[in-house]
Amino acid sequence: MIHRPDDMTVFESILETNTDVYYSERWHPIAVSSFESELKSGALYGMSKEVRKNIAYALQYLEYIQLQFEEIHLHDIIAMHLIKNYIITAMGIIEAIFHHLVVSGGYQKKESWEDAAKPVHTNIFFEDGVKKKYVISVEKELNTPRDVQMDFEYLINKVQEKKLLSMSSKAYPQIKRLKRLRNKVHLHLVRHENDTDYMGISFDDYLLVRYILLIVLRDKKFSPKQKTFFAFLQLDEKQLKRLAEYLKKDQEDSGNG
Repeated sequence: MIHRPDDMTVFESILETNTDVYYSERWHPIAVSSFESELKSGALYGMSKEVRKNIAYALQYLEYIQLQFEEIHLHDIIAMHLIKNYIITAMGIIEAIFHHLVVSGGYQKKESWEDAAKPVHTNIFFEDGVKKKYVISVEKELNTPRDVQMDFEYLINKVQEKKLLSMSSKAYPQIKRLKRLRNKVHLHLVRHENDTDYMGISFDDYLLVRYILLIVLRDKKFSPKQKTFFAFLQLDEKQLKRLAEYLKKDQEDSGNG
């Protein structure tokens, strides 16, 4: 084993050709246990250890994507896909946190009825020149209401409605915007001409999701400590300025639209 040479970059330290460098001197993500320690306080108390670990794993992956942006001159399309993966992963973290908040807050969506028989379709009839029919369903009441799967939109709305977080209400439209970008995981979903990943995802979206994720993770409801392992998400002054200009322009464009 050898010590890491002074001229070796952080990214070079993890190349296959440099496996003889001491592990302690190679790049490695923040330990899972460190992230877990910050995911146990305040309103996050009671989150299952499995979900907590999954969030920690995802945060390690985000660290790695950031490393690539910091040290590699990326091809435009590859960079776009990394941003897309960053958004998908970051929004998955936010969704998991929101799910925990909604369930632990007692707002789990439930249903009290279920189908008791197959729907009955009546004969077709015409009304105002349009074919119509009645569909009659028979339901029975459940002895105990059962949980219903909650989609991300429901979770966002419930967290905002019940004020389960202390962050500004201005953050929620941005979260919904990022959720729409997260849905680009489905490659076949195209809403209009030229609605491609390359045209619809930008470096500014990468800055935005980093900013929003840090706001969520450091919310007052989680009793955050001054020193945090989430600091790698923090934007520098230049990035904050660029993000502010991006959001201002987006707001102006929306107003003109």
